[in-house]
Amino acid sequence: MKKHLSLIAFAFFISTILLFDSAFAAVSEGCEIFEIKAGCDLSGWMKVIFAAAIGGGLGILLHTLSHRTNLKLERNHEQLKENTEQLKENSIAIQKILDAQEYSSNRRRDYLLASTKSSFNAILLRLGMMNRIVLNKENIDTDDQYSRLELEEIAIHAIIEKVRHTTSLAVDILDPMLATQIDNLFTFIEQLSPSKNKEKLEFSEYDDVKEKIMHMRDRLEEFVITKQVLK
Repeated sequence: MKKHLSLIAFAFFISTILLFDSAFAAVSEGCEIFEIKAGCDLSGWMKVIFAAAIGGGLGILLHTLSHRTNLKLERNHEQLKENTEQLKENSIAIQKILDAQEYSSNRRRDYLLASTKSSFNAILLRLGMMNRIVLNKENIDTDDQYSRLELEEIAIHAIIEKVRHTTSLAVDILDPMLATQIDNLFTFIEQLSPSKNKEKLEFSEYDDVKEKIMHMRDRLEEFVITKQVLK
């Protein structure tokens, strides 16, 4: 397009000289039309020739500059296209990494929730054993009751310590409010100790703590994301 404009401008330049330069054919006396020497003015034709040469040179220069500009624009366009494709590929790769990290985080959280739920089941089983010991349906002696209760309490505290350690390493994936509720329930369970009441064995808090644990198990299920079987 720029090439055509240059040619049109050149043609307009030549036409202007031919139409409006009335002296284009005039020659000084004693001089030839195409003669160049001292005392001889340039004839109209020589002016046309010089103008044509200058116009042609300008046209070639403009064409060369236009060609170089077009090549540069094409290279920039190709580079921009390559950069766009590369950016698109990088965006896809980054999104895949983010998706993989999110999936891994969800799997870790689900594993932690399943492990914590299993621990609560184990604690509930131990508490049930403690309740049976207090009720003494097996007609065992009091000292044996105390010994068995203490063993169950030690086992429960070990489970709680293990879960607390695990949750402390997973603060980045566990809901803070849920973590607080779990820890509060553990604190409540740790304070249960029928074996410390030497005058009379009783476990009146059993039904309450059992209900709290079962409620917490349901809460843990609400936070499961992947709903897949953990392996």
